[in-house]
This record gives sequence, C-alpha cells and structure tokens, in this order.
Amino acid sequence: MCIKTRFSHMKTLLLFSTLFVLTQCTKVRTCYDAKLEREMRGQMCTMDCPGVIGCDGKSYCNTCEMNKAGIPRTK
Repeated sequence: MCIKTRFSHMKTLLLFSTLFVLTQCTKVRTCYDAKLEREMRGQMCTMDCPGVIGCDGKSYCNTCEMNKAGIPRTK
C-alpha cells in the first residue's frame, strides 16, 4: 500500500469518526417534550433546589427548571 493510499484511508476514517462523534454529541432525549418546553418558555422558576430526577435520568434543581428543559417528571 503506497503512502498516498494510506493517507487517503486515514482521512476517510478521520472524517467518519468526526461525523460519528458529532452526531453522538447532540442532545438525545427519549422523553423530551417540545410542547412542555414551549409552554414553560419565559416562566420564572423559584431558586429552591430540593433536586428532582427527570425521566431522562438527569438531576434538575427543581421541577420548574426540569420542565423548562422540556423534561417531564418520571412516572
């Protein structure tokens, strides 16, 4: 295998690796609710921070902040 061909394969591998990483870095929220996020847009939330867990498994300061992110409460 000549150097030019090897370099071409490396460029292709790098391109596909970069595309894979970029697509994996997007927010993947299986329980994300765009309607809830729109409804909560502009709402003011209190500063209390008891901590709640959203349906995405992440921790949020309170239910209001969680809902503003478009994440409903776990059932």
